[in-house]
Amino acid sequence: MTREIEKAPAGYPGFLVMRPPRIRPTSATLKRVALAKLSDITLLSAAFGGERVLFEPWLTLLVDYGGGAFLTGVYRTEAASDSDAASDGPRLPIWCLRKSEWLRQTDLDQSNGADDLSGYLSSGPQVANRLVFADRATHPELDGVMHRVLTAVTAGITVVPIQPRTSQWQFVDLDLADDRLICSIQYSPLIARSESLEAVLPPWRSQIDELLGRDGFLPDGQVTLGIRRSVPELVRASGALCDQDA
Repeated sequence: MTREIEKAPAGYPGFLVMRPPRIRPTSATLKRVALAKLSDITLLSAAFGGERVLFEPWLTLLVDYGGGAFLTGVYRTEAASDSDAASDGPRLPIWCLRKSEWLRQTDLDQSNGADDLSGYLSSGPQVANRLVFADRATHPELDGVMHRVLTAVTAGITVVPIQPRTSQWQFVDLDLADDRLICSIQYSPLIARSESLEAVLPPWRSQIDELLGRDGFLPDGQVTLGIRRSVPELVRASGALCDQDA
């Protein structure tokens, strides 16, 4: 493939500038962008009845399983930690449940058919998302679900190397920002083991999936995201998270 060569820009005599090659939708490129979309959200914001509510990450689990990756997460407001809080104002959600998934082959097929790869990466259906905004009336089980997993995690986490093994989960990235503990844990179950995490995370994820199947609060309009710098460096920041499922 040849590249077009432009005249030297002013102030740079003797230099020729080559146009950068067109981005190609390789699996590696698509995965880098998808993983950033999954893991680099620092907060969510939405309006309910005209009042804007901010949700910060509480517990998020990112798993790369080879043919794709998913993130299961629970985000919360400041009011979420006070189970006895009463308010004379409008009823508002205190939690946001999130499930986002990237499928490698689906993404590759869709990107190959896109006329504009940059546009597809910024606002196309690369990652499937579902967000459910909840409180203790719509999802009363969530306190118990979170208590069980947090009790296990905050009791202590050990990751030890092991002989290479097969595992459905190839990479695990856990982020916790609880009142008792703030931590981030990354490891590959192919070469390491964490008995405590591997005992509690699969059932926790299944329970959150069940709660995601239940309706919650409907936001007034679009959900706004806070994202780390790595995402807009890969794609336009305006489309870091594609439209959520209905």
